[in-house]
Amino acid sequence: MKNVFIIGSKGIPANYGGYETFVENLTKRKESKNIFYHIACLGKNNKEFEYNNSHCFNIKIPNIGPVKAVFYDIFSLKYCISYIKNNQIKNPIIYVLTCRIGPFFKKYVKRLHKMGGEILLNPDGHEWMRAKWSKPIKMYWKISERLMIKYSDLIICDSENIENYIQDKYFKFNPKTKYIAYGAD
Repeated sequence: MKNVFIIGSKGIPANYGGYETFVENLTKRKESKNIFYHIACLGKNNKEFEYNNSHCFNIKIPNIGPVKAVFYDIFSLKYCISYIKNNQIKNPIIYVLTCRIGPFFKKYVKRLHKMGGEILLNPDGHEWMRAKWSKPIKMYWKISERLMIKYSDLIICDSENIENYIQDKYFKFNPKTKYIAYGAD
């Protein structure tokens, strides 16, 4: 049995955007009985529940503005590592959606590697280029992207342009990438 932990979306059932729809469809359409999903969900409590035959766990984060998403990903990652350790899960995979926690990432990746696990990353795109962010936030996003690319075992790109960008920009890290077309189907 392969245990796959997905963090970075707001969770399922899908009520938000693209990542949530992706996770909803991935779990709903699962065909292999050899995969079991564990899904982080942004919640109003820290309860666990089952949805689409997946283990879902709420992570409650106070409403602290835009930095809430960073704390959500860190707490989700901590939960996953604790769950993996407590349940003695062999060869787990943590699949991170987006690049928000780069400055904090290395120590968690080291812990996961010691437990025989892997980190997969979907970087989503050039978040640091979006006009809505101030210059300091753009700098944080760019640093975060670089560090997450550096420490991930596999980068799953939903665009050939993003895959080419990662291979060109971060060639010194020798990133292992895989292009999988965007879309729930």
